[in-house]
Amino acid sequence: MITAQLPIRTAVMSDVNYLNETIVEDLAMEFATIEGASMIQNNDQSGSTTTTTGSTNGLRGLNYYTSASTAAYGSSGYAITDGIHSIATVSQAGASIAYDDIVNLCNALPAPYWSLPCTAWMMHPSTIQALRKLKGSTGGAPMFVEIGDDDGGALAYVFGFPVIPNPNMDTIGSGKFSVYLANWMRFVTIADVEEMTVQAMEQTQAGFITLYAEKRLVSSVRDPFAGVRLVGV
Repeated sequence: MITAQLPIRTAVMSDVNYLNETIVEDLAMEFATIEGASMIQNNDQSGSTTTTTGSTNGLRGLNYYTSASTAAYGSSGYAITDGIHSIATVSQAGASIAYDDIVNLCNALPAPYWSLPCTAWMMHPSTIQALRKLKGSTGGAPMFVEIGDDDGGALAYVFGFPVIPNPNMDTIGSGKFSVYLANWMRFVTIADVEEMTVQAMEQTQAGFITLYAEKRLVSSVRDPFAGVRLVGV
C-alpha cells in the first residue's frame, strides 16, 4: 500500500482555474516518487528503518533481496522471510569504483540476457559522475570517452547497454549497491491496481483541505538470474 497527501489552501480551490487537473498531476508525481524509492530502498521486513517508503506495509526493495555469488530462487513457504530470491552480487575491488568493477559486473550477467531488449544499467547520478572521471593510473584520457553523438555520450551507454540515472539508488560506499545491470523486463515485475482512493479532509489543518490518496501495488523480482549488482567494500 502506497499513500500520499497534499495540503491545499481552501481559498485556492475556488480561485484557480483548472486546479483539479494540476492536483491530479501532482498526486501522480508524488506517487511515482514514493513508488520508485520504495522499489529500491524499502525494507518490508522491518517497521522502523524505512518508514518513509512504507516499511512493513510497503514494497520489497531491490536492496533487501539476499546477496549471493550465484543467483537463486527463494525457498518455498508462507513465512514473511520465505521466497526472497538471491541476487548475484559482485564486490568492488576497492573502496572506489574502478573500470574492472564494471567489466566484472557485466560478465556476471548471463550471456542470454545481453542481447534482449530492456537490458540496461541503473545507477545513481553521482556514480555516473564518478565513472565519467575514471582515468588510468598515469592519468590521460577518461576511460569512458565523450564522443559527442546523441547516443555516444560518456556513460550514456556502457558496453552497448543504456545507462538509466536513478536518484533512488545507493551512492558508492561500503555495503552499498551502487550499480545494477539487468534485463528489467524479466528481472522485475510491477503490478498495480488502477483504482486510487482519494479522501478530502478539512479538519487536518485550519484553512486547508488535505487530500489523502491510497493505491495498491506490488513489485517483485521475477527472474533473479536476469539481474546482477555491484556492492561496495
